[in-house]
Amino acid sequence: MRGRRWLSGLGLLLLAVALWLATSESVRVWPLRNTLQYHMLRPWWKLVGTPHSGYEPGSLSGSVRGTDGQPISGATVLVSTWDGRTFSATSDTQGRYRVADVPEGRAVPVAGAPGFADQAARPWGLRVRIRPDTEHLLDFTLVPEQVRPAAPGQHFALGPASELSCPGPVAARAVRRQVSFASGGQPNQPTFFYLPITGTATLPTVLAIYPGPADSWECASLPLAQAGYAVLASGPAYAMDLEHDIDELERLLQFVQAGQFARADPQRVAVVAGSYSGLHVQRLIQRGPQLRAALLLGPPTDLFDMRRRLEDRSFVPPFGLDQALVALGLPDRVPERYFRYSGAYHVGDGWPPMALLHSRSDDVVPFQQSELLAARLRAAGLEHETYFFDGASHYLLGAEGQGDVEDTLEVYAITLDFLARHLR
Repeated sequence: MRGRRWLSGLGLLLLAVALWLATSESVRVWPLRNTLQYHMLRPWWKLVGTPHSGYEPGSLSGSVRGTDGQPISGATVLVSTWDGRTFSATSDTQGRYRVADVPEGRAVPVAGAPGFADQAARPWGLRVRIRPDTEHLLDFTLVPEQVRPAAPGQHFALGPASELSCPGPVAARAVRRQVSFASGGQPNQPTFFYLPITGTATLPTVLAIYPGPADSWECASLPLAQAGYAVLASGPAYAMDLEHDIDELERLLQFVQAGQFARADPQRVAVVAGSYSGLHVQRLIQRGPQLRAALLLGPPTDLFDMRRRLEDRSFVPPFGLDQALVALGLPDRVPERYFRYSGAYHVGDGWPPMALLHSRSDDVVPFQQSELLAARLRAAGLEHETYFFDGASHYLLGAEGQGDVEDTLEVYAITLDFLARHLR
C-alpha cells in the first residue's frame, strides 16, 4: 500500500513538473521548450509535410477597438505561418481590417498599434482555425500600453577620468570615465562616458549602444566625443528577454535628465546603435523617451522575416543567432515575441528622425531589414534617411579591426552630418 501511495505521489509530482515546464513563461524555461519542440517536429514534418503547405487560403477580418469602444485606425493585424511567412493588414478609420489569402491551418493572430499593448488572439486558449475559402471573424480590443518608466537606478558613480586615444581609422582622443550604478538591483553592464579633451561647454548627448562590450568599441566612441558630443556608451548582453537591458538604457537617460553627467545636454539627445542592439533602440523608442534622432547600422527590424529566411535557408545568421530565432518559438504559435521586437510593425508619430545604414553584403542581418523599416517610415510620412553600401561588411563602424576603412570613414561622415543636423 505504501509503495502504491509513494508511486502515486511521485507520478503527481512528475505530472506537476511536466505541466509547469509545458506552460512556464520563465525565460529559463521557454527557450529550451521551444527548441526541443522544434527539433521534435522537424522529423515529423519530413514524414507528413509541414503545416500550411498545399492548402487553399482563407481570410481573417474584423475590427480593432480600444477599451473605450472607439475604433483604432492604423492598427496592424498579422498572421504568421510556422516558418515566419506573414499575412497582414492595417485597420481603416473605422477600425476594420481584412487579412486575405491566409493559408489554411491554425495560427495565433496578433494585433498592435502605437500607444497600445500588443494582443495575441487565443480564444479559449487555442489557436484560431483558418479554413479554405472561408472568412473567419475576429475582433481585437487593445488596451492602452502602460509604459511604466524603469525605476530610477541607484548608487550612481563616475570613475576617475583617463585620457585615451585611437590611431584609426579615425584618429581621435577623448576623456573616459566608467559609469556605475545599480540597475534593477544588479550592477549595470559596463558603461562609459566620453568627453572631448578640452572645453567646458554643455554638449549634445549621444547614447551609443553597441553589439558587444562597450570598451571594445572605443575607436567608435572616441571620434564622436572628439567631434563635440557627450557620449554614453553601453553594450547590453544579448538575452532572450530584452526588457531588463532596455530598462537599464532608460535609467541612463534618466541620469542624463537628472544632470548626473556634467556637460551632457538633457534636451539634445540622440541614440546610435548597431546590429542586434537596434532591437533595443526600437523598443526603447516605443517607450517614449524624448529623442531628437536615431541612427541604426545594420539593424534587425522584422523578426518574422528573419525567421522566414532562416527556414528557407536563404540566410543563416552566424554566432548561433539561428539558434536564438528557433528558441523564440514557432511564429504561428507565439507571434507576440516576434511582434514586440519588430520595429517595422510599431512605427508611430512618436518616432524621431531616423537614419538607416546597411551593407548589401551583410552576412549577419539581411539588408532587406532596413528596407522593411524604411518602407514603414515612408508610409507613415516620418522623416528618415537610408544609406546602403555595396561590398561592405556587417560592421560598418570598425571594432577591434573589423570593417573596411573607407566604409568606416564614410559612415562617420554620414553619422556626424546626421547628428549635426538634428542636435545642433
